[in-house]
Amino acid sequence: MNPGPIAEAGQTARSVINNLKESPGTLALVLFNITFLAFVWWSTSEERTWREHVVEMMVEQQTKMSEKLFECVPFKELQQYPSIFGGKKEDNK
Repeated sequence: MNPGPIAEAGQTARSVINNLKESPGTLALVLFNITFLAFVWWSTSEERTWREHVVEMMVEQQTKMSEKLFECVPFKELQQYPSIFGGKKEDNK
């Protein structure tokens, strides 16, 4: 009679453990790979958080600078050049 899937999984696990006992270098490599993957995942998530923060700061700075630049140009001068913005030029007398 064929063994069930649980018995086969147990047999496979025992053979893997026995093979790792015979070659500790392989065990060390497996542990290193798992640790390395965990570190890469953590590092990537931290970098993503940092980049999101930097982008938010850049947008905030650009918004502040555009507001300050808009305040530098008097509103009367903006009304003299509406054709730049697609509007009609009005006569200011």
